[in-house]
Amino acid sequence: MKYLVPLLTILLVAACSSRPTTSGIGVEQASQQYNQQLIVNNPELGKKLAITDVKTRQTNGLTDVVVTLASQYKKSQYLQYQFTWYDADGFVIRGNHSPWQAITLFGFAKTQLPGLAPTANAVTFSLAVREVSTEAQEFED
Repeated sequence: MKYLVPLLTILLVAACSSRPTTSGIGVEQASQQYNQQLIVNNPELGKKLAITDVKTRQTNGLTDVVVTLASQYKKSQYLQYQFTWYDADGFVIRGNHSPWQAITLFGFAKTQLPGLAPTANAVTFSLAVREVSTEAQEFED
C-alpha cells in the first residue's frame, strides 16, 4: 500500500503533463484511378470527420486536387491539413511538402481542401488532417 500512493501520484502527474495528440485522419491516392483510402490515426477525430469526395484534374501539366472534408460533429473543429506529393515510383518529392494550413470546420459543414502538385513529376498525393489544440500550453525552460 505504501508504494501504491506514490505510483498513482507519478502516473497522474505524467498524464497531466503529456502533449496533445496532433495525429488525425488522412487520404492517400492509391493509383491513377484516384481511389482513396482513409487513414485514421486518431479514432476520436475519425468519428468527427469524413472525406466525402476527391476530384483531380491536370492544369498546365500539374495535378490539381480538391478533397472535400465533412464534419460529422456539432461543434466547430480547429484543424490543419497538409498535402504530400509522390513521383511515379512512389517516392516523396523532396522539399515539396505543402505547409500545414489552418482551417476552421463548423458543425456539420463541408469544406474543400485544394492542392496543386509542385512539379509535373508528382503523380500521386496523400493528405493528412490533424486537430489543433485550443488549450494553452506552457513550455518549461
